[in-house]
Amino acid sequence: MGWESSLVSDFGRLESESSPHRRGLQLEKLLKRLFQKAHFVVQPNAGAAGPRQTDLVAGYDNTWYVIEAKWEQHPAGSNVVDDVRIRAEAAGQGAIGVIISVAGFNDSAVARVIQYRDRQVVLLIGEKELLEALRSPELLANLLKKKRDQLVAHGRVHLGSDTTRKARPRPVDDLPEAGLSLFSGDQTPLPYLAGEDGFAELVFAHELPDVDWVVAGGSGVTLDLPVRRLNERGLIDLVHTLNSMGWTTSEPTWSIRQATRAWHGTGAREFVKALSARKERYGGLEEPHHTEQVTYFDTCPGGGFYTLTADVSSDPSRLVLRCNVSFQLVGVPVDMAPLRHLFERYDAMATGFFRPLVGQAVKRGHLETRQPLDMVAYLVSADAFPVPSPGAEAQTVEPENWVTGIVARNPYHRPERGTTPEGWPRAVDSSEFIICALRNHHPLAKKPEGYFLISWELGPVLDRAGGQPLDEVARDAVGAGLDGHVMFAAGGVPAFDLVSALVQDRDGGKPGGVVLVGLNDDERVVGIVQVADQHEQRVLGRVVDVVAVLAVGAAVPGRH
Repeated sequence: MGWESSLVSDFGRLESESSPHRRGLQLEKLLKRLFQKAHFVVQPNAGAAGPRQTDLVAGYDNTWYVIEAKWEQHPAGSNVVDDVRIRAEAAGQGAIGVIISVAGFNDSAVARVIQYRDRQVVLLIGEKELLEALRSPELLANLLKKKRDQLVAHGRVHLGSDTTRKARPRPVDDLPEAGLSLFSGDQTPLPYLAGEDGFAELVFAHELPDVDWVVAGGSGVTLDLPVRRLNERGLIDLVHTLNSMGWTTSEPTWSIRQATRAWHGTGAREFVKALSARKERYGGLEEPHHTEQVTYFDTCPGGGFYTLTADVSSDPSRLVLRCNVSFQLVGVPVDMAPLRHLFERYDAMATGFFRPLVGQAVKRGHLETRQPLDMVAYLVSADAFPVPSPGAEAQTVEPENWVTGIVARNPYHRPERGTTPEGWPRAVDSSEFIICALRNHHPLAKKPEGYFLISWELGPVLDRAGGQPLDEVARDAVGAGLDGHVMFAAGGVPAFDLVSALVQDRDGGKPGGVVLVGLNDDERVVGIVQVADQHEQRVLGRVVDVVAVLAVGAAVPGRH
């Protein structure tokens, strides 16, 4: 029997104790063990919180808690709150009072805590929360922090469990609008793209950051956040939480999969709408599987990306059977606050560990011969810096739509053995479509003669329990008139990181086969390419020509 069960069993035995005095003493000893198991520094019978002896004083992460335990016939009242409040004030600035009452608290106790919250914080723990802490002591520190945050920020006394999963529905407009839009071949806007497919934890990405593209040695890291006890509303709330904590961009991509069909799209707002529209999506779908599979991808500030994967029941309950957020980062960040806040929000501080990536973070493949593609839809972004026509007023200029990617029929859909290119992701075999990033962007109104597949990138996210790929993030590179390998330089990637990547991954070592696509403004892209130009001349004796097109810069090695 583990120590968690031992704490609960010992608490159960106290219920049969006939002497209130002995029961109170045994409860103090039990609480001392609980706080020690939760890695608090515990001082029993401390005199710092005079005028009278306190049951426990416990410290955690530079915060001290003055703890009073009560096991009486009636709920604790305002007199108990006043007593603990005075002793916590005497303990010193920053000390927090904690009252653990097996019989609970009456309304006057709750009102008194709220009344004095600006002067002295006092936290209340009832029997149900105490039992949960006895079962899982590693959650105790975060429970106290949540109670303090609720009291200080919202003026609410947090009593009961699982309040993080019961938030009211948030307006979908709180989420950022997609920076990429789907248009059909006849340029009709689409909410998402539906196609023949099957279960596969794979999502297409418009940009796939490579955490190995750094000058420093070592490897990137992964970090997994398991999220429990959710339904569809809780999963949507998780997306809102990621957004409110700064983890959402305007260009996430996602897929929702059934046994024979998949829905692909872009944007957090569009994902929530599609997830909620189960009945509309299932229209015409024969015998849907009892579970649908969700994969959501977005990039991280400073480099890296994360995937959110979940299995959601297809029945009206919409229970989430499994949910995990997996981060792939350049390294362990110096500022841990953004990640810590997210893990605290979902009671996962005790289960969060950085693990080093083993092997290549992003795998790349190239076709020996260009593969023509049958385009069925466009990925479109609006020009952020429209140029007015001669004589036109700037405020009347409509942003021009630029095609930055396409949806094409998968040329290797359900292939026969041995007919796919070497290294082609097997998870894509069942997909009717592939979603590709264009190497050369073009206005929506000006179509090229055709599209062809050049290369692909694959970023596996490992299941740390079994060491097997859990999610795969694929980005296919498509050319529209030029051949070559594509490398993306996202905002925040230093110039020398790009140079390092340029030298290390030169299309198999063939000069003249690399195209750099930058996602910053013209000036920065030109600056990056100038550094690459200098390095190219020293290492390879070649010159890089710079072509700046609106907000995107492309550097094409000269063919002199």
